[in-house]
Amino acid sequence: MTVYQGEALNILHTIGMDKLYPIVRVHFTVQGQFDRQRFERALMECGQVVPELFCKYVLKDNSFVPVTDDLHGVLFTDVDPDEDSASWDLFTEPQLRVYLNQETAQTAVTIFLSHILTDGAGAKQFLGLLARAYNDGQLTGVKNHQDIKWLHHLIAAHPVTVKKGTDHPARPLSMPRVADQQGQRRRTVSLSLSQDETAALITASHNRVVTLNDLFMAAFGQAVQRFSATDRIALACPTDMRKFIPGEPVVRIANHTSRYNIDVPSDPAAPFEQVVQTVHRAMSANKKAFQCLASVKTLVDNYERYPLAKLQQICEDNYHVRTISYTNFGIVAFHFEGCQITAFDMLGSYRQAPMFQVAVSTYNSQIIFAYAMIGTDEEARLGKTVLLTMRDLLTNYALKFA
Repeated sequence: MTVYQGEALNILHTIGMDKLYPIVRVHFTVQGQFDRQRFERALMECGQVVPELFCKYVLKDNSFVPVTDDLHGVLFTDVDPDEDSASWDLFTEPQLRVYLNQETAQTAVTIFLSHILTDGAGAKQFLGLLARAYNDGQLTGVKNHQDIKWLHHLIAAHPVTVKKGTDHPARPLSMPRVADQQGQRRRTVSLSLSQDETAALITASHNRVVTLNDLFMAAFGQAVQRFSATDRIALACPTDMRKFIPGEPVVRIANHTSRYNIDVPSDPAAPFEQVVQTVHRAMSANKKAFQCLASVKTLVDNYERYPLAKLQQICEDNYHVRTISYTNFGIVAFHFEGCQITAFDMLGSYRQAPMFQVAVSTYNSQIIFAYAMIGTDEEARLGKTVLLTMRDLLTNYALKFA
């Protein structure tokens, strides 16, 4: 039997699964001359490059074992993706699920990827690979790389101290618990800046010499502070370590993510630009010190020495599931020949309210904020309020500094 061995960072997303099922969700609509048979062939081509997509995950030895050689259990048509995916079992079924739903003049495409197999940056690469296979008809010569030898070298070159408790802040951000729990269901919500608003925010970030990521984290932190009565912003910021790998970029549909941790004082009533500078200073110091490596160092150093339970405890200590969390997928770029893609959003896992995550992505020169939640209508409105508050903070910042 063919077995594909995993790498150490696959273990990161096998903890806290009672709270959070490890997935990445991508949704968009396709208009124009979308060819379903061509799309199906593209999925099969991707499976040749990344065979783990058609595999189940075996936790005990961190491996992937094939369960299908076609699209059975992978491609679904005209069913609700959010409700249907609730029964998805990564330990017995493929690591990829794709839903096609025909709407009036367009096709809604929803893609779920196992976060055990790949991170958000890898999910973006999968979209690029899928589009390439659709447009070109084949993926000849393409190879997926999952090794982390480069990470061992990186950790050796940039020694970091793993401080106990860094990933477990004493005063975390929180969202309120709603008393009436009737009507909880899986739902996704997104909110976009216009292209003009996005361009203005980019200009403002350049003028103020801060990153867009600083702005997003500050806006999210201050928005949630309005609900959590804390004078600190404690957030983990996942970061794609592929940028540290020497040589030309290659396809890496894998987990290559670590996280920066910030825990900074912040008066909830402080001007937003002050919060931005506080977050910027903290993130700049973390980047200079390669602080992100502390979140994965102990796991990587001991992967070959410790049993699974010990490795998972290491993950819990340094990379645990946060009640309030943030992720920035960055710029997403792909297209299908002869088609127009609209209504794009990219999300992490469905979080049981009052757990909450904002996911940021940029597609077609528009910044998109989104969340996936299991919650009531009232909890969904609270989540939408966070997104609206972020938008207000950021658009006002752009008006002031662009």
